[in-house]
Amino acid sequence: MVNGLSTWIINMKKIFLLLCFFPTLALAESYDAAVMDICGKPPKRDEVMKELNIKPLDLAIKIPEHFTKMPDLLADVKYPSLKNKPKFIYSNDDGAVSLGLTEKASSGLVDIDEVKDGMLNLVKTLKPKALSLSVDGNKAWLVVFKSQAKDGNILNIQLFTMTDTKFVIGTFNMTDKYINQYCDVGVLSLMSLKETSR
Repeated sequence: MVNGLSTWIINMKKIFLLLCFFPTLALAESYDAAVMDICGKPPKRDEVMKELNIKPLDLAIKIPEHFTKMPDLLADVKYPSLKNKPKFIYSNDDGAVSLGLTEKASSGLVDIDEVKDGMLNLVKTLKPKALSLSVDGNKAWLVVFKSQAKDGNILNIQLFTMTDTKFVIGTFNMTDKYINQYCDVGVLSLMSLKETSR
């Protein structure tokens, strides 16, 4: 009886440890797979990141340590259409690599799959790809495509996800010359998004 009880306790400890570590392992695998799919090579993991807490959105996200809020004048040039301009934009010094975040209140009627399909249709001539994943425990899509701008070709990595209360769009983009340095960083940044109001 004692041996049976001690075996049961050991098994319960093993199950507990598996449950504790499984989310971390699953996230690491999905991050690596996403980087391989988008960037064509494993992540470097050498970029120093900081967590940015965006209180008006009740969201936190990891961004490169040297990123700062993009000046309004540069943001107006980079996003000439007010309709497409993210609410919060952070970038490197010259603005060639940037992260933008926008949220919209959700009435529960937003279908994340329909949003993804709409985006794919909108940029279908740019041969986009879509990756399904989980971000902060919520279903999400990464939509990836290259577009042209004044400063050359741009790799766009867009995140579409739902939190408990809102629909969130995140965009990490970079010009061609920065792809090797920032592609995996962009995936890591977008996948680190989390809600802070829980």
